[in-house]
Amino acid sequence: MSDTSDTVMLQPNEKTQGFLGQIMGSIAGAMMLRLCAIGDELGLFKDLAANGPATSEELAARTGLNERYVREWIYGIAATGTLDFDKSSRRVSMCDEFVAVLADEAGPLFQGGLFRQMTGLMKPYAQILDAFKNGGGVDYADYDDDWWSGLERSTCVRYRNLLVSQWLPEMPDVAEKLANGGSFADFGCGAGGSTIELAKAFPDATFYGFDLFAPNVDKARANAEAEGVGDRVTFEVADLENQPEASYDVVATFDVIHDMADPMAGLKSLRRVVKDDGIFVLMEIACEEDPADNAGPMAVLKLGASIHFCMTTSLAQGGLGLGTVGLPEGKVKEFTKEAGFSSVRRLPIEHPLNVLYEIRP
Repeated sequence: MSDTSDTVMLQPNEKTQGFLGQIMGSIAGAMMLRLCAIGDELGLFKDLAANGPATSEELAARTGLNERYVREWIYGIAATGTLDFDKSSRRVSMCDEFVAVLADEAGPLFQGGLFRQMTGLMKPYAQILDAFKNGGGVDYADYDDDWWSGLERSTCVRYRNLLVSQWLPEMPDVAEKLANGGSFADFGCGAGGSTIELAKAFPDATFYGFDLFAPNVDKARANAEAEGVGDRVTFEVADLENQPEASYDVVATFDVIHDMADPMAGLKSLRRVVKDDGIFVLMEIACEEDPADNAGPMAVLKLGASIHFCMTTSLAQGGLGLGTVGLPEGKVKEFTKEAGFSSVRRLPIEHPLNVLYEIRP
């Protein structure tokens, strides 16, 4: 009798079977994200929201795309539950409840920027593997426009819909300084979204934005001109750690300090450039004191983003590499005290990704 043990497949137990199901669900989620990125980038979602249900032929004609690809995309995106597909009419449609998420770029729930951002985030894969083996990290220049443009669109959703209308009322002293013609400096300004929104709200104040990455500054200048505040906002390529002698009524960093090579040097520079009666507005990633206590889907997103961008770009500069969940409230208080600030107040806002602090010299 022959030994057949080598050919008998192992029957997974319940826990293994559940884990395999989790993997398949995650793979489907990754593919859904890519299908959504295609729908956003090629205007398919916005067309359906504006012009209503369509067959693949009609949607291809309306968007100027290849029908065969549009047809396959329809089948795939409908299988995810993102869009509805009617077999009898062969038309795909978007339910009203999803328009805000998929097509309303000006609204607070829009996710198109995140779709593109995640596409760009995953691209420097070989460099990430090399960093695991040899240390170091990934340079800013290794991320293409999908990452930078996606990041801009994603963060602008928060700035456009939350910064002035919901977050600023929790900081009345900041609002008063800007209303009275004060000066505001945004360090790590990116494409200028936060600075521009505040400039639109406070026409008597003066605004400055600084960023290390020259393409961001070029985009910020163009955005300021497009929004009609180019005469009151100055954007420059500059390193926070090596600021010229200057002082501002309000300084701010939005999701910047945890990315820095030397966060303490950055905070000390901020203390030097904020006036003694000024205010430092710090937006950071919401996280637990112990990194191991971050749990759930948002923790997966944050820690994955840390490996793919936040930690690795800091380490590429020989930096501390705090990472996305590396600056919880306790460390904010510790670092800012060492940098020369006297008080930290966490604002009473609820957001799945961010926390805001008002910090005094």
